[in-house]
Amino acid sequence: MNMARDEPTRSYKRLNEAALLPGDIILTTATAAVSKTIRVATRSDISHALIYAEDYSVIDATDEGVHSRNTQRLHFEEECSVYALRLRARITTTELTDVLTFVRSHIGTEYSVREAVRTVVGSRKDWSTKQFCSRLIAQAFSSAGIQLVNDPNYCSPADLQRSKLLEAIPNVTISVGDAEIQFFKSRADIPQLMRDATNALLDGARKSDAGIQNLNDLDFYLAHHPEKDTEFSQLLVDSGYLSIWQIEKEKNPWQYDLRIMQRESEGGLEGYCRDLLRSEGAGPNRYVVNRGGYRVLSTD
Repeated sequence: MNMARDEPTRSYKRLNEAALLPGDIILTTATAAVSKTIRVATRSDISHALIYAEDYSVIDATDEGVHSRNTQRLHFEEECSVYALRLRARITTTELTDVLTFVRSHIGTEYSVREAVRTVVGSRKDWSTKQFCSRLIAQAFSSAGIQLVNDPNYCSPADLQRSKLLEAIPNVTISVGDAEIQFFKSRADIPQLMRDATNALLDGARKSDAGIQNLNDLDFYLAHHPEKDTEFSQLLVDSGYLSIWQIEKEKNPWQYDLRIMQRESEGGLEGYCRDLLRSEGAGPNRYVVNRGGYRVLSTD
């Protein structure tokens, strides 16, 4: 269930982050043939689902697997439908934490074309730990005790759109010009580099155990197979997973050096700091959560 691609040859739009909150569900489509097939089969005008995780970041399941993306780089053709849905009964902090923890814990999980197809052609009895877009979101909300659809394991974006627990949000897209598209094309796409590195790491790990779907699975496997430590440590290095932070630092040095930061405009600095504070207030910091998890794991 793939989304639109960002080719600046037509009129495009992107998500309006000012209208969105973490936990919002984004429904989209594209002009590709596979998207049209999904729309026809589900009798709807959408074919893909994503979840808004934090400022300028969504998480979804595509043929790359489950990964995060920068919303500023997601450009949709003007004629493509784009919706955002939010719980009618506002989501609690605990529920939101559970939802986002679920999707983040599945980063790197493989995409299942077969099971995505089963959603629209039947044969839904069995399901695996692999993901597709609408399953990821429905299961995430189910993990927080919120049943958006009858069957979280097999549902389509259209099923999410029809959920009585959700309501549409207005003004969720804004037009995007060619200059903005080209600006982001000219800069390193850190989320894409992270997707590539994560997939390289997990693909290597799956040669030892095909059941490894995400980083949590990898941790569990290593806890029971310490003889693999050296091999998997080399996988981390070879994948590039440990060096992406250096590219980010080169891209935005002012975020890491107070002397450089002081040369930035006050308006830009204030906006950056406000964004950070807002993100911190949205829920537990995922890096703190991850560190806590590894501390617990180290004592087992």
